[in-house]
Amino acid sequence: MVEEISISQLLGILYRRLPLMIAGMLLAGILGAFISYYMMDNVYQATSTIIVSGQAAGSSQDPLTYNDYNLNVKLVDSYSVLSKTNRVLDQVIQELGLTLTTKQLASKISISSAKNTEIIHISVLDTSPYRAQNIVNALTHVFQQEVIEIMKMDNVQIIDEAPLPTNPISPNRPRNVALACLVGLVFGAMVAFLVEVLDQTVKSPEQVEALLDVPVLASIPKIHNA
Repeated sequence: MVEEISISQLLGILYRRLPLMIAGMLLAGILGAFISYYMMDNVYQATSTIIVSGQAAGSSQDPLTYNDYNLNVKLVDSYSVLSKTNRVLDQVIQELGLTLTTKQLASKISISSAKNTEIIHISVLDTSPYRAQNIVNALTHVFQQEVIEIMKMDNVQIIDEAPLPTNPISPNRPRNVALACLVGLVFGAMVAFLVEVLDQTVKSPEQVEALLDVPVLASIPKIHNA
């Protein structure tokens, strides 16, 4: 037969086992802080911005038409893929003397663009802010030249080169510690309930009545020594 537990009984269990829950929260918080501050490296993000705006290389410099604009917008997706090809990445690796494979370098790069715009953002993540900046700026220039070489179009202009990032984007150490404390508190509560379930000792007159189905006539109060 399953014994039902009321809300007041649940609160009583939590109150009695509060030291256990606090201990779990503190231990988890200390562990989370140690991992976040001493075992996780800072990660920096450097971002450059380019615009796909122009005409085929060697063409007349007439004002852009609506068709030219539509073509540039459609090229954004193709250029986003082109910027992470081995042909481009190999040149970046050689130019900067990186000890990375093209696959490893590609994993550091992310390309984004707003819908129906000619703007492309190129971002690089790295544990070194200087390396992140150097990679993204080298990638931007190499990509610009490869567009001319491959596509025969000079329609990529650099709007912003990546500045040196000063603040890491991860890890979020305060959040990690807070989450660790929360996990520790929840784990402590689970252990508290488990201990309570395994503890078969009788703690109250109500439990005696429930177990023996007889009324309690008297109880002996706990005597504290003076």
